[in-house]
Amino acid sequence: MKELPGNRSLLFLKKRKKAVLGTASAVLAAVSIAAGTAIVPSDFEVPVMLANGEIITPPWYVTVEGERVALVDSEEDAREAVKLAADHYKNEETVNIEIEEQTSTAEMDLENGDEKPEILTPEEAAAEITAKQELTVKTTEVVTEKEPVEFKKVTKKTDKLYVGQRKVKQKGSEGLKEVTKEVTKENGETIEENLIYEAVLKEPQTRIVLSGTKRQEEDAFTAAADVKQEGSGELTAPVSSMNVTSGFGPRWGRTHLGVDLGMPSGAPISAADAGTVIFTGYSGSYGNLVKVDHGNGMITYYAHCSRVLAEQGQAVERGEVIAEVGSTGNSTGPHLHFEVRMNGENVDPMNYF
Repeated sequence: MKELPGNRSLLFLKKRKKAVLGTASAVLAAVSIAAGTAIVPSDFEVPVMLANGEIITPPWYVTVEGERVALVDSEEDAREAVKLAADHYKNEETVNIEIEEQTSTAEMDLENGDEKPEILTPEEAAAEITAKQELTVKTTEVVTEKEPVEFKKVTKKTDKLYVGQRKVKQKGSEGLKEVTKEVTKENGETIEENLIYEAVLKEPQTRIVLSGTKRQEEDAFTAAADVKQEGSGELTAPVSSMNVTSGFGPRWGRTHLGVDLGMPSGAPISAADAGTVIFTGYSGSYGNLVKVDHGNGMITYYAHCSRVLAEQGQAVERGEVIAEVGSTGNSTGPHLHFEVRMNGENVDPMNYF
């Protein structure tokens, strides 16, 4: 052996001796304990010689409410796995984090000659705990975000327009506010929100619609029909669900004169406003059709009906059933084709509801 000068030689020998003795001690401890001849401190983790000859200290379980959910190398790793599982739901806005269940650790009962168990890293254990929802992690976040402020809708009467005519005076626009709130979550899902502070950054603009009150003289057709009912000029939905499948305007290279409202066959169709039935019967592409005159130039069309219940000349109230949904005429399936005509001109029905 090459001799090292002075104290360096002694230091080298001490380190080498310590390394050799450390390995030897682990082997001797395992053998001695197996033979029942060793005396060790109570907190000493006794190494075990596995069936494959590998010597390890027993691994540790992560337990949740007493149930073993993951196996890791050491007690320290078990605690780290729980922390990582909780931190999965943590973000920069989190101010508090709690685990609802009781968690603990437990050493595996491993004996000499046993097969090597499957041991996870803290990261693998945390991922498994999270995936299986073994823990209920409750977090509290303080969140600041911007939210829209809905605008109000106002209808104003005017004698500058005829009854049934409507005009948008002011479109209306959303406002903007900054909101700070406390958000409580369980495993990432929001369960409660509490407002802390809010400030309006931009005021909303009210939508103003003008509705006409000016009366027109009855035309010859209305007079001939002996109108007994006159509508308000404001319509309600003619079917129970306003499921618009095709809107008013350009469609397939031509103009769609009304709106299509998807409904099952046989569903009731109601008069959108009070008026007088001026036509019932089959009308080409409309199929079975009902027309209702509401006075002041407004007439509504109800097309593709499977069955017509009203009679021509009948006075009807708003919401009174006049027909049933069908697919007669030029139709690809059960629906109501609904039109509004003002003074003979087709207009968008959606502006009158």
